[in-house]
Amino acid sequence: MLPEMLRPYFWDTDFARLDYVEHRRFIAERLMDKTTPETFHWLLEHFDPQELEEIVCNSRQLSRRDRAFWTLYLASR
Repeated sequence: MLPEMLRPYFWDTDFARLDYVEHRRFIAERLMDKTTPETFHWLLEHFDPQELEEIVCNSRQLSRRDRAFWTLYLASR
């Protein structure tokens, strides 16, 4: 189950049915697209950098701006 603080980012889904394992990529893409300090730290705690890099490289959901931010951040680690 996801923490309650993430509920506002999934306004268009049934939050209670989101499964961290089954919907992992969807969750990461949504939070990467709506990055705030809270979601940023949560993502870094729950996803390894290689997994985030793979999502950045293959996602069709991320905006150009968000893709650039995450690419720069992950390259600097």
